[in-house]
Amino acid sequence: MHIAVCDDNIADRKQMERLLGRASDRRLRTTGVLYIDSYGNVEAVMRSPMLYDAFFIDMTNGPVNGFQLARKLIDAGVTSPIVLCVSKIDYPSVIEAAIAEVPEDVTESSNHSILRKQLQTQIWYLNKPIKVAELDTMLDRAYDLKSETIPTIELRGEKDTLYVYEDEILYAVKDGNYVHVVLTEGRSLDLLSTIHNFYTQIAMFTHFLPVSEHCFVNVTFVEKLSLLKLTMKDGQIFSVSPLELARVKRSLKAKMD
Repeated sequence: MHIAVCDDNIADRKQMERLLGRASDRRLRTTGVLYIDSYGNVEAVMRSPMLYDAFFIDMTNGPVNGFQLARKLIDAGVTSPIVLCVSKIDYPSVIEAAIAEVPEDVTESSNHSILRKQLQTQIWYLNKPIKVAELDTMLDRAYDLKSETIPTIELRGEKDTLYVYEDEILYAVKDGNYVHVVLTEGRSLDLLSTIHNFYTQIAMFTHFLPVSEHCFVNVTFVEKLSLLKLTMKDGQIFSVSPLELARVKRSLKAKMD
């Protein structure tokens, strides 16, 4: 697992690094090595938050406290557990007050309901001084959650970065120096990349299929194949390279089976 430690108390930060290092040694033959990055300020940890499977945070001396940093991470799209290490700030009470302020909505899929669930389930607590047994419990929970989590794909545009699931991408097409990615719900994003490089990044996902040197599609959203023409569910039509035709037919047959 990759873990981020963010604590503006350098002594506490170094102690957490030591504790996690020893935990990593104990886990070599079970859950594996813990890769630990340590930060002392908000700006640093917010540069690449999606890298981490868990966060251990306590910020008490600056303009942003640990809870406010947790909210920033959640708003940035982080779904990993955030462990607030309780010292000067009573984080459980802060979270309870924040949940009480979230408006009640009728549907479970509303933004308010989603936020309430995130505050209730994504933020965990650990009292300082840290006890080894309690730290191990948190790491076990984080590892179990990582094992169950569906991986996301990072789409980094010039202004926006999205984290989407495999079946939120319909297709991607070369567009000059960009790759135009079409998503569900009428969304799209242009990536400064080549179609080959982008496909290499997502090749581990099983639903993507190159149909030519300029395009790949998600077979889940293919409507039909006619001769060398492939029609997507949104009506978009792509020409299929003769070199890719056999693979396209196999993938579509597997989809039907």
